[in-house]
Amino acid sequence: MDLKPREIIGQIEAKFNIKVSYMKAWDARRKAVKIVFGSWEESYRTINLFMDAVVFSMPETVYKLQTSENHRFEILFFSFGPSIKG
Repeated sequence: MDLKPREIIGQIEAKFNIKVSYMKAWDARRKAVKIVFGSWEESYRTINLFMDAVVFSMPETVYKLQTSENHRFEILFFSFGPSIKG
């Protein structure tokens, strides 16, 4: 997903001989990233479930999720239990 919109435009023009606007290329890239990696919103909703699963499998693991006042993700710190024990 390292392609920039200009590179997408170039590839489409070379392969299909079609002119594509920068915004169309940008939107196509955004949609492709969402298909491959999921949305930011989905990731935010599942981060606590993911970290709880990690703690379940390695009970000594600790994590701290910090959000802003309006519930926006700011930072996640974690340390795996086996790493803490050394």
